[in-house]
Amino acid sequence: MADLSISPQMDAVIQSIYRGALESPPWQQFLGELRTLLGGNFATLLLRPPNIHEKGVVLNSAVFSADIYHAYNDTYFALDPFVNLPDGDVVTISEFLSVADFQQSEYFRSYLQPSDVMHILGADLWGSEGLLARLRVTRPDCADDFGDTEKALCRLLLPHLRLAIEIHSRLRESELERSLYADTFGQLAVGVITLDSQAAVLSSNPVARRLIDTSRGIVLRNGTLQLEVSREQRAFGTLLAEVVSAHHQQLAGCVRAFRLADNAQLQGLSLLLRPLPLSDRSGENSPAVAVFISDPMAPRQAPSEVLTALFGLTPAEARLAVRLVNGFSLEEAAMSLGVSRNTAKSHLSAIFSKTGATRQTQLIQLILNSVVTLAGVQVIDEGVVKCRS
Repeated sequence: MADLSISPQMDAVIQSIYRGALESPPWQQFLGELRTLLGGNFATLLLRPPNIHEKGVVLNSAVFSADIYHAYNDTYFALDPFVNLPDGDVVTISEFLSVADFQQSEYFRSYLQPSDVMHILGADLWGSEGLLARLRVTRPDCADDFGDTEKALCRLLLPHLRLAIEIHSRLRESELERSLYADTFGQLAVGVITLDSQAAVLSSNPVARRLIDTSRGIVLRNGTLQLEVSREQRAFGTLLAEVVSAHHQQLAGCVRAFRLADNAQLQGLSLLLRPLPLSDRSGENSPAVAVFISDPMAPRQAPSEVLTALFGLTPAEARLAVRLVNGFSLEEAAMSLGVSRNTAKSHLSAIFSKTGATRQTQLIQLILNSVVTLAGVQVIDEGVVKCRS
């Protein structure tokens, strides 16, 4: 039977390839081990090569000079002659370009030679949508060029690296989507908390943490989400148990709502509990319930440039509109803006004309149902918060 064993050193390198997909920044250990394994002075992975429009994602095993590192992103990428290699093939610069042409190039004389780089081993990985990555390992002038042994070893690693990069790309895309959705909930002033089956908090967004920190009736005790009022906690616990049960039974339609009692001048928070799908990870610590928290007193955000783009409002009209959305009467809005009631009425008349609304309630509904509240974190005026009695 053939010997199927893998040397400990090769096993460590392969593990570092897959572990690198989860590192931040990724593949630092792998690049260091590859550089050592191939006797190089630099190992570089270009996940997104730079171009004239944007900086690239260039990962290095070692950065001896920040100026040299940024120089490639800023200038020398356009002069690099060792690009667009055949998919999955491993070649040296001496096989790709004559030694004379390489050493006479500005790229070599101005960028590589000052870094003591003479020999380059490279491979490009291509996918259905274009270039996945470029892998480069270099040696100094005092060392020999890369040979067949180093090229063969690199070929063995490339399928693992290709798969790890594809995994990393999907994880990154999922993370970007998650971040976008989290930011959107933040713009809507919706708190989001993820709980396990024991009500232990696994994650929370900034809005939820702010509501917990400002004593609005929700607290964290020993890492679990609880309500301050005992009666409300008992009712909440019953609903949570129902949703946890729905989670285990994969009943996505089991949604429960709960509203905290008003407190002094503060309106009570509203909570919505939804079961999460079963994950591949087993155990009580896996995500089970999502709790969405809405604060009726949170100011609505409406950047003036978005109101202008959607409805053609002037800055003064936009400032009035956002106050009306936040519950101000026309008189209160005029006082807040430091204008007369007649001026505010004139602005409101112009707003009605531009939006097609005929009543303040219709205007508020029109703005809240538009994309305005999703547009960004910049509020027209920080003074729009109004406390209701």
